[in-house]
Amino acid sequence: MTTARKSVAAIILLTFFFTAGICYADSAIPNLVGTWTVKSQAVLMLKGDAPGKYTHYAQQVNASGGEVVITKQDGRLLWGTFTSPKMTENFVAAIGFDNKSISLVDQDGYMDAKILDNDTIQGIYRHATPVDSVLSVGTWSRKK
Repeated sequence: MTTARKSVAAIILLTFFFTAGICYADSAIPNLVGTWTVKSQAVLMLKGDAPGKYTHYAQQVNASGGEVVITKQDGRLLWGTFTSPKMTENFVAAIGFDNKSISLVDQDGYMDAKILDNDTIQGIYRHATPVDSVLSVGTWSRKK
């Protein structure tokens, strides 16, 4: 093998090991199983006489608390419940490939969130149903 070929082979091999190391370091999916305290603010727009079955809010503008329990995690996939003073609702979610974003769907809505650190998640939730629409912003803090 010529010196030029050896150099090219060495560069290819080093590039492979260097990028594989970077990919391996970035592949640590965060463990989100546990109980989280939720503080949120929301706006409610009624289209009918009363909020819908899965609406956690009863007033036009709300500051609310609640609790999220993530009961199961399989890689990037999550299962859990959100409980407010009004009710409990199931959800499923997925952690994004960046290990920082979360996409969540519950009985009637969606949330996009960011993992800020091991103990803090912030998100924006929304739903639009025939009887109401809700938009809320909230912070989840891991219970210790």
